[in-house]
Amino acid sequence: MSTGTAAPADTAAARAAAAERAASAIATERARSRRDSRRGALNGWVVTALVSVALVVLWEIAAELWLTRLGVLASPTAIVQSLVADWPVYLNAFSATAWVAVRGWFFGNLAAVVVAVLFVQLPALESLFLRLALTLFCLPLVAVNPLLQLTFDPDTAKVVLAALSVFFTTLVGTMLGLRSADGGPLTMVTAWGGRSLSALRFVRFPSGIPAILTGLQIGAAAAVLGAIFGEFIGAKAGLGVLLINGLMSLELGRVWSVAVIATVMAAVPYGVFGLLRRWLTPWSASISTAQAAAPARRGPLAARLLRTVAWTVGSILVILAAWWAYLIAFDMSPFVGKSPLDVFAYLFTSEDAAANQAVMLKALGETLVHAGVGYVAGLVIGIAAAVAFVTFPVVERVLTPLAVGLRSVPIIVLIPVLILALGRGLGGVVAITAIVTFFPTLANTQSGLRRVPSDAFTLMRSYDASIWSNLWRLQLPYTLPSIFASARIAAPTAVLAATLAEWLATGDGLGHEIVASRAHSDYTGLWAAAAILTAVSLIFYSLVSWAERAVLAKYSPTQLG
Repeated sequence: MSTGTAAPADTAAARAAAAERAASAIATERARSRRDSRRGALNGWVVTALVSVALVVLWEIAAELWLTRLGVLASPTAIVQSLVADWPVYLNAFSATAWVAVRGWFFGNLAAVVVAVLFVQLPALESLFLRLALTLFCLPLVAVNPLLQLTFDPDTAKVVLAALSVFFTTLVGTMLGLRSADGGPLTMVTAWGGRSLSALRFVRFPSGIPAILTGLQIGAAAAVLGAIFGEFIGAKAGLGVLLINGLMSLELGRVWSVAVIATVMAAVPYGVFGLLRRWLTPWSASISTAQAAAPARRGPLAARLLRTVAWTVGSILVILAAWWAYLIAFDMSPFVGKSPLDVFAYLFTSEDAAANQAVMLKALGETLVHAGVGYVAGLVIGIAAAVAFVTFPVVERVLTPLAVGLRSVPIIVLIPVLILALGRGLGGVVAITAIVTFFPTLANTQSGLRRVPSDAFTLMRSYDASIWSNLWRLQLPYTLPSIFASARIAAPTAVLAATLAEWLATGDGLGHEIVASRAHSDYTGLWAAAAILTAVSLIFYSLVSWAERAVLAKYSPTQLG
């Protein structure tokens, strides 16, 4: 009996010892993993610090040797000296611009999130009003700024301009996030009797938080740019005023001090919201975001085409109604505020219609070349940078400040520099357009690459897939919706950037026509150029949307929203 009793006891003791050894091994492995993680993070930050110091030293040497004499770039030493010597001036300017940017960022993002929810919940509203939202985004800043100054008091006009700069990018990103909800939970909500509001509360909104936070990141730089641009006309204080004064007096130290302050204003909230995204949504990379299959549209081809045409015509009527409503609501003077009928007569029925058309078509052709080449270049570089950032974390730590800086440094600062370096021809304008296009592409693509489910990587590892195989077969196909969202955002942005470069540097294209019309009080020509520019941006956006649907239908049908 004693032998029979001891055997189970020995077995239990052996099992307990084995469990203790397994627990000890797991604890040891976890500790080793944490040490390796800390060591890797420390090494990454050390490399980042060393590379950053090296870049600053090279900047100082290059500026002192020739860039400052060429009037291109101030040295870090000159920037610091200017900031220290005139810090009360910079502090007052920073406070004025930051207050405008914060309000514009808040109201623009709030409106974008609310509108995105309405569009996702009520697709009919999206079909009617998305083009109106896109129209607001496509309005050329060169024309909008003086009109806002005539409509609102100066402070409100600057806030509205900053809000417009933020609105559309957050709208597109939020809609993408809300529609990336997992099809399984959505089906469960429906099966348990939940309605669309329940699906929004419990599935769509939590799934959309990473995309919303990405929109808030991008919006920080856009709000700063909009606030500074709003200070170019009628402002008494702010970074924009200092910038104009510095350019006019050729004070490189002041110009680049403003650029550094603007970069910090954009980089700090960008980093904060990046940390918030990682802290609030650690689950975002471990869940699937495959959508429930959308029901196929049925019916004859003619009926589907008729339905599409009807929605398009309805959207155009909404845009025209909003145009007239703006003129009426704000009691615009007929001398300044021109209606759609005035623009139509200017281009088609007046005595000078043929001459007006010739001028506008020539300018439009120049703008399309500038915008198209810069658009493609910005997309390619942005996607490549996002892949490098996700694949090689050290690259991200070193180059993210530079990327944010390129987006947040006011375009009016970069334009003289790039034109001086690359000339007033196609190269300078393309570089400016590519820089503006690059940053939204980088941010959205990087966010999409990081939302690939971890179980998909586990499956690829089981097949011993390489980094490049993971990228080509898993990450890029999964990120196609984010890439195309970036492409849609970048389409009108590229057109607007090209017009800014034409206004400030080249003296051709629709950007120059808008400025020339305003200078000669030809407000009908100004509204006509703005309308043409907006229509072209809408067509550009629609073409990218069509390409998106075609590509996703073939390569990623589960993510076709």
